[in-house]
Amino acid sequence: MKFKIKTSALKEVVSSVSRVVDPRPATPSLQGIYLKTREDLLEVVGSDLDIVLKARTGVKTEVEGETLVNARVLSEIVRKLPTGEVTFSDIGTELKVETKKMEFKLRKLDEKTYPEALLEDNTNENTEEVEVSELFESIKKVGIASSPEGGRPVLTGVYFNNKNDATELVATDSYRLATYSLSEIPIKDIGIISYRALSETIRVFENTDDPIKINSNERELYFYNEKTSAAVRKLEGSFPEYENLFPKETIFTIEVKKSEILESLDRATVVAEGFIPVKILLSDNETLNITTVNKDIGGGNEEVSVKTLGVELGDISGFEMSFNPNYFMQGIEVLDGETVYIRFSGNEKPVVIQGEVENYKYLLMPVRTN
Repeated sequence: MKFKIKTSALKEVVSSVSRVVDPRPATPSLQGIYLKTREDLLEVVGSDLDIVLKARTGVKTEVEGETLVNARVLSEIVRKLPTGEVTFSDIGTELKVETKKMEFKLRKLDEKTYPEALLEDNTNENTEEVEVSELFESIKKVGIASSPEGGRPVLTGVYFNNKNDATELVATDSYRLATYSLSEIPIKDIGIISYRALSETIRVFENTDDPIKINSNERELYFYNEKTSAAVRKLEGSFPEYENLFPKETIFTIEVKKSEILESLDRATVVAEGFIPVKILLSDNETLNITTVNKDIGGGNEEVSVKTLGVELGDISGFEMSFNPNYFMQGIEVLDGETVYIRFSGNEKPVVIQGEVENYKYLLMPVRTN
């Protein structure tokens, strides 16, 4: 294999795939980036098995071939290359990277041990072109409620639920739940996809103006355009029954300015240190008190102006609940508009947080305090 390429194009394709490569994988070949040249096209592949990223760019090919090199080392060298043209040459057990004034020789990995399934072309007849701006934004909004990697697998993902001519995206970590209803996605069998893998996919595609197509098979959901592709593995298992978790009745709702409640909660987290619950208390129908007490540091109390909404509301002064401060803020930060609506159904029942657009809902469980 031998080819020449502009360093700007090389940096773009290598940086886009290298970040998904696991530096300490179970299989040594998976710490590598796979390079393949055919005619005047270079394809670069990186994967951690949950996601496979492929990027393509034009090159001047002298000898076709493929090779596998350590992703971390190659990406660092490529990142620091000077502007201009660089030549790659396969010289047996090493890959030579050279410009007019410098030369590196990188020890190759065994490309024959790289999983063949990662190199497959996943395009098929079940392909649809999609408008991804709303899709990507909705994934980000619900993904905040997914569980971190390492937890129960299905809770680390986003569930795509097609129903009633719409697609509802859902994520939960058992303490909170987020749903977003958007126009129906034409691919029906997406299922549950790792939020981390979806986030990497978004990073690859969100700044491109090129049309993006998706298709799905039994194992993977596939995004691609002319330059880039991402195959994300589907998670096995059944997503929890979530529809009945939202309270059937709302006792009252408070309306508050998004900026004001976020600023107050942000100040409260200084004392809360991210894990001590914050208490909200309605001192009257127009004043919400946000209180935090940390025995090791101190405490704080702040008043936020609110408007209470409800049928025959009456006096609700003294109503109080406590929440995880980070979960509370994250549910508010992603809302569109300048107004937040927090819907209450009782002291021990979860609250529903929404913005000015009703297709997004964030359900948050309260925290019991002594």
